[in-house]
Amino acid sequence: MKPVQKPLKDATFMSTIRWKLVNALMCDYTYGYITKSKRVSHDLEKTHYNDAFCIAGGINQQRIEPIYFEQIRRNNRSLEKFYDAKYVDIRDKSIKTGQELFCGRRTRNKNLNEENLHKYRGAKKSKGRRNIRKQRYAYQPKDIVIFEGKKYSVQGVQNKGKYIKLMEMSKPVKTDLVKPYMFRKGFSMFYNCNSSHTYRSGSLLAGK
Repeated sequence: MKPVQKPLKDATFMSTIRWKLVNALMCDYTYGYITKSKRVSHDLEKTHYNDAFCIAGGINQQRIEPIYFEQIRRNNRSLEKFYDAKYVDIRDKSIKTGQELFCGRRTRNKNLNEENLHKYRGAKKSKGRRNIRKQRYAYQPKDIVIFEGKKYSVQGVQNKGKYIKLMEMSKPVKTDLVKPYMFRKGFSMFYNCNSSHTYRSGSLLAGK
């Protein structure tokens, strides 16, 4: 089987655009290894803004806090999710999905078939199911809510909206116990403040 070669379309496109910009603007250019050498010598971590600082010739100048822009979709376009059945693998007694213990056929070409793993399926631990989302809830992923006086990021809702899952907590909490702080829809701008994200735009509902 021939090794899979990674396509080079992206690199070719960037190289073409790069020279178009250099010729149009008559500006200087640099290379990645030069930027990396400067960044390592300044003991800076690998980030976009640190690379820009090194490219601009920065040494020890005073710097401002970087600002980030993030686009949040208003709706999750995936209306249906499939949860695969789970079986006991008779070889090592571990729990695996039906996709992991599949028939080995991926294409119509029989010469490309892999080993048939159906024979290793033992007892079925859970059935496969389809979950179709029929309702849009008020709280969406990455919204900011207040729970017990602290700000948390929403991961999702459970049990038909009765419980809400917060990214910073292991267990879900009742939706009635949280208050909305910011609905992050469209473009959001934020910056790092004391190792936590401080948001500057969005649908702000509560006091700062």
